[in-house]
Amino acid sequence: MEQEEVRKLSRQIGWLWIAWSISFSILFLFVVLILTGWIPANELRARRIVVVDDKGKPRIALVMEPGHVVELQRKGKTFPVHYIESAVVYVYDPNGYPRIMLRANSDSSAELNICDRQGKVRIGFTATDLPGATLYDQEGRGRLTFSLSGTGDPCIKLYSQDWHVIFEAP
Repeated sequence: MEQEEVRKLSRQIGWLWIAWSISFSILFLFVVLILTGWIPANELRARRIVVVDDKGKPRIALVMEPGHVVELQRKGKTFPVHYIESAVVYVYDPNGYPRIMLRANSDSSAELNICDRQGKVRIGFTATDLPGATLYDQEGRGRLTFSLSGTGDPCIKLYSQDWHVIFEAP
């Protein structure tokens, strides 16, 4: 009886191996046909797509960034900063530093950030219900903001190095 069970099991394994081999071969052929253009693909799905230059350095990246929380320390206090899920386009310079970041956030806001030669954000534009622009210092601190208030009036704020408002109008 045991030998009969062993033979039956070996036949089943043989058929499974044949079925797996055929399935894998069809899948491999399908991928090759798509990549060579014989079968057109109308859609490409990924969480990150990177375009590189001739030297292999990233020049453009399309990224779906997940939401997360970061603990920041300001003026001796620690507080959480919540980052929301965002679809981001990064444009890099030939040295690999980000120079432009275009962001569409899950809260329906949009941002355009322009970076310096070291990849640090220096100018930021935000489009929300209350649009605005921020100029950043070399340490990444927002030092000058232009925005619209809830009534549509313009607002300007200047900040010191330690984040105190030193001028505000109106």
